[in-house]
Amino acid sequence: MIVMFSARRLKPGAWEQFRRAWDPGDAMPPGFQHAYHARNIRDEDEVISFGLFDMTEDEYHRWRAESDAQEMQRVDHLSAFVESQPVSGVYEVIDTVDE
Repeated sequence: MIVMFSARRLKPGAWEQFRRAWDPGDAMPPGFQHAYHARNIRDEDEVISFGLFDMTEDEYHRWRAESDAQEMQRVDHLSAFVESQPVSGVYEVIDTVDE
């Protein structure tokens, strides 16, 4: 399982524009399971976003090599609504905790 995660400070009031720009439409990476956007309850312009993908690290690298130009264009477009992005990365799930 791969997790793509980012923490962003959006430009004031830019949530709706950011969310529309974030949406990859039909270009969702393979193995897509869920994506979440969560807003800081004390600061509506602070948002974390993460997606869960049923893929291996090798599959991630293969997808990225095939889709890099399109993905970079999407990220460039949504960046117009972002003030800062202190954390961003692709992570491999190494442990899960259930009830």
